[in-house]
Amino acid sequence: MKNFLIKFFSTSFGLGYIPFVPGIAGVIFGTLVAYLIHPLIFWQKGLITLVLIMIAIPLTTEAEKLFQEKDCKKIIIDETIGLLIATIWFSYLPSTMFLLILIVYGLFDALKIYPANIIERINGGWGIVMDDVVAGGYTAFALILFTLFLIG
Repeated sequence: MKNFLIKFFSTSFGLGYIPFVPGIAGVIFGTLVAYLIHPLIFWQKGLITLVLIMIAIPLTTEAEKLFQEKDCKKIIIDETIGLLIATIWFSYLPSTMFLLILIVYGLFDALKIYPANIIERINGGWGIVMDDVVAGGYTAFALILFTLFLIG
């Protein structure tokens, strides 16, 4: 039962088993979660994100062992964390911005821009989760620039 729960939660309720596109499923699911908690105030979103990080690091470490594959593509809980990192800083984002967030985060996550490319090499859950935290940070920074320069 323990192994089932580890796999179930690390794959975001089984979405990580979707063939060919588990990462995209993770980004879409993470965007949905970010959208649903967005009405909360900053400290509540921050607490949820922090608790998820604290749970996900040991969870994904164990999941990686169960799947017997380094940074197994089925493990997608880290995408949710990255998207929460990208959005918790904003008190208001129109619904349409979440599509932009989905695309921008997906790009940063795929490109693994320094230091995400180095962090990804760390063994276990630290590497799995923290490279997505970096991608979420880059996404938040890009959104700040977008809102400052394009929206005014």
